[in-house]
Amino acid sequence: MASELELHIADYVVLVVLLLTSAAIGVYHGVFANRQRTSGEFFLANRSMHAFPVSVSFAVSVISAITFLGITSLSYFNGMAYLPTILARIIGGIFTATVICPVFYNLKEASIYEYLERRFNRIVRYIAVIEHLILTLLILGVVVYAPALALNAVTGLSLFGSILAVGMVSTFYSTIGGIKAVVWNDLFQSIIMLIGFLVIIITGFLQSGGLGESISRLRDGQRTTVADFRIDPTISLSVWSTVIGGFFLGVTYVGTNQNQSQRYLTCKNLKAAKQAVFLGFVWMGVFEFLAVLAGVSIYSYYAGCDPLTSGKISKSDQILPYFVVDVFNRVPGVPGFLLAAVFSAALSTISTAINGITTITGEDIIRKIWPNIPDVKFTTLMKVISVCYGLAFMGMAFAAATASNLLIRLTQAVIGAITGPVLGAFLLGILVPRASARGTLLGMFIGTVLGMWILLGFIRYPKPPTSLPLSTASCPVDDNPITMATGSIDNATITSWRGMDGTTIMNDMDEGEDGIPLGGFYHISFIYFALITIVPTFLIGLVQAIVLPSTKPVHYTLLSPVLSGMYHKTDSFWFQNVDNTKHTDVDKTVEHCRRNIKTEDTKM
Repeated sequence: MASELELHIADYVVLVVLLLTSAAIGVYHGVFANRQRTSGEFFLANRSMHAFPVSVSFAVSVISAITFLGITSLSYFNGMAYLPTILARIIGGIFTATVICPVFYNLKEASIYEYLERRFNRIVRYIAVIEHLILTLLILGVVVYAPALALNAVTGLSLFGSILAVGMVSTFYSTIGGIKAVVWNDLFQSIIMLIGFLVIIITGFLQSGGLGESISRLRDGQRTTVADFRIDPTISLSVWSTVIGGFFLGVTYVGTNQNQSQRYLTCKNLKAAKQAVFLGFVWMGVFEFLAVLAGVSIYSYYAGCDPLTSGKISKSDQILPYFVVDVFNRVPGVPGFLLAAVFSAALSTISTAINGITTITGEDIIRKIWPNIPDVKFTTLMKVISVCYGLAFMGMAFAAATASNLLIRLTQAVIGAITGPVLGAFLLGILVPRASARGTLLGMFIGTVLGMWILLGFIRYPKPPTSLPLSTASCPVDDNPITMATGSIDNATITSWRGMDGTTIMNDMDEGEDGIPLGGFYHISFIYFALITIVPTFLIGLVQAIVLPSTKPVHYTLLSPVLSGMYHKTDSFWFQNVDNTKHTDVDKTVEHCRRNIKTEDTKM
């Protein structure tokens, strides 16, 4: 039975100040700055942003509250095995900045899914749009609910109050202040998160007797191993899964996801956009590194009296909030500040999703139905839709509160099955000039079916995650000291599920069954799921391009600049359909749209 610790009034004051400050940033950009009266300002900040704030926003929009709690918990139970993911972030940043970013930025559109229609056809575009809408609506409910549940179980902080506060504030400043308010709020919230991590890390090591004693405890607890080179795809955190699988997972969640891609589209030029992308991946690695250190520092503090095994907490993702309130309970205001870091992560992710999904609705749906809508009216309509999505996310969070296990399992399946095939489609368009719409659609279908099959099997036959040794030998006598060897973390069999960037949180599930079909196939590391769905999508599209190549002209701006040295080789099979002209109907159409928007702005 988990124990509940109380927060002081000062802690609630700190949380309220965080929420009011975030709201104030939205008011400033919505009322006193540019007032967000045009779609260009609301969606893209008129392409005026600098690389640094965008890079930070890019990173923290991925580091959700689930990640904040999840990586810390993962590292508490499994040590430093997650650290090689940082290498995947660096490689992913280089790849996305050089291969993907220039194509989307030069498209001069708010929605990246416009690319799929220009490159293939409208069917491919709307399949990706629908998948993104479904994915975002499902995952955001869990992103709000999961940390609220963890905080409620440990601190008594109102579950529904947390959902309402986070949902209402993020919806408010996203709607009134547009993407500028979102970016600058992300920067403010990143500072809270950074300070929070540092306080937890330093305190954990100091309270354990200093760095030397902490390292000794980590060594005794077998938590100092960074690299596991065993070639076994069922090992969740091997070097191969964290680097190879982590690379594809990162590019999938960030490189071709509207919520994150829209960040670098706000930059003032392509150079700044590429810098923002690379630095954004680096910042992701920094925050994940700090989360790992936070996890092992908390372990060093509880090395002899594990809160989960001793019954102080009931689930592994409660370890961080329990540590915060347990250690800082006698210092009013500090627990509130550290829990505000968790709230900051949630606010950032939700505001990012609201802004991204509103952009898709406006650019990919409303403008197609009503192409001549006046820009002022369009912007006002987008703000109304933004509020509606905020309410929908809160509704999904309340739904998760009443049917959490079912919704979480469904969300897990949808995430892995959708994101990989969409990235595969984008890579076909960007890297394979002869790829056709037919081959891309077939590849997306096969990739999605394969992903759903594997993921549903993964959920139906969960692999109990193992923990390194846990001990209660130093607990008070009435806590029934026991030492737990490597094995299941809780009494029940538990499984792991992923946040938007693929990190893990442990949740109770029914016990697995013996005689699992296909042996350990369903137990492949969750980090490989994106790769498993990307490969068939890309290969099927590639085979189609070889056997039945597309003859549709493809303008060079729709291809990655890494292929620029090959465009002139029109005698090559792969580049016979590449259009090298500087001015095409596509360019003129884009310029015409830009002139229309500019005219609307002048009339205001």
